[in-house]
Amino acid sequence: MSVDHSKLVPGQQISEQTYLLDSELVSKYTDAVGDQSQLHTRDDGRALAPPMAVAALSLRGVVNELEIPGGTLHAGQEMEFIRAVPTGEKLDCRATLLQNSVRGDWRFMVVQLQVEDSAGRRVMAGKSTIMLPV
Repeated sequence: MSVDHSKLVPGQQISEQTYLLDSELVSKYTDAVGDQSQLHTRDDGRALAPPMAVAALSLRGVVNELEIPGGTLHAGQEMEFIRAVPTGEKLDCRATLLQNSVRGDWRFMVVQLQVEDSAGRRVMAGKSTIMLPV
């Protein structure tokens, strides 16, 4: 079933996903972006995930749920990383539509992102602006 982007309204929840940020997922992320730096570790020996790996997870549900078409542009993002996330942590990622408008041949959608750890503490907040061809 195809998503009718014109029917989405501000305040609507776009995505709610839970992910396990395990070492395999972090490794896939660092390989994909060519990050060869060493991950920092906590006193308990758990590696800390790169903050942008958390951001990428938060956007995964948005891309899948909105069925983002080819030709879409990621026009902007604002991210605030509140606390470090160790590997092995379960993350709850929620996305809510803030704006949905059309200008010329483009649909502008602004999505609010929020990520919490297994204890319910916010680890990341932000928003992303995407432009979809109309």
